[in-house]
Amino acid sequence: MGKLTWGVVRRSAIATSALLLGACGLRGVAPAQAQSAKPEPAPVVIYRIDDHRYFEVTPRNDCYGDMIYFVDTAKGIRSSVVKFDPVMNRTKLIIDAANDDYLIGPVTRGGNTNCSSGGGACGSDKMPYSTDGGRTWQLVWSPGTTFDLMVSGSMAYQSHRIQTVVTDGLDLTIARPISSDWKWIRDFAVQPRIAPVDTKVLCTAPRQPEGQ
Repeated sequence: MGKLTWGVVRRSAIATSALLLGACGLRGVAPAQAQSAKPEPAPVVIYRIDDHRYFEVTPRNDCYGDMIYFVDTAKGIRSSVVKFDPVMNRTKLIIDAANDDYLIGPVTRGGNTNCSSGGGACGSDKMPYSTDGGRTWQLVWSPGTTFDLMVSGSMAYQSHRIQTVVTDGLDLTIARPISSDWKWIRDFAVQPRIAPVDTKVLCTAPRQPEGQ
C-alpha cells in the first residue's frame, strides 16, 4: 500500500510541474503575439470619379508608399495602379466621368522620392493609364509631377503654367506611347463631358501613435 501511495504522489508531482512549466511558457509568448496582432487599417478613398468608380489606399504607412487600387463596384474590378507618392496631392486630376475604357491615374516619381532641390522631374516621372476600364494599368513617361492632369475620350492632357498655360496631349490609342508622343496643343479648351466628383487626389489617413 505504501509503494502504491508513493507512486501516486510522484505522478501527481510530475503532472503539477508540467502544468506550471506550460503556464510559464504561455506567459512568455503572449506579449509577442499581442504585438503582432496590429489591426489592419480600413481602406480610404483618395479620389472618386463617380458613385461606383474610385481610387483607394489601405494606409499601412499613412498612405505614402502604399499601393493605390482602382475600384469599379459595378464591374467588380479592383486593380493595383501605382504606389502613393506625396507629390500626388499637389495638382489637379480630372477624369471625365463619361469615359468608360480610357482612364488615368496620378503621376508618380517612379520610386525615386529622394529628388534634390529643384530636381522636379527626377528623370523618371510616369503616368498610369488604362485602356480597358481599369482592369489593367500601364505607365507612360510624363512631363512632370507639377502638371495638372485630365483625360477625356481617348486623349490624356497635362497642363502647367510658365507665363501662360501650356498643354500637351497624348493619344492613348497608341499601342506603346513614348515621351515624343506627347504633343503641344494650341489654345487648349477641352472640358469633361461629365465632371468627376473629385478634382484632386487626397489621402488624409491619420498617423498612428508611436508604438501602436
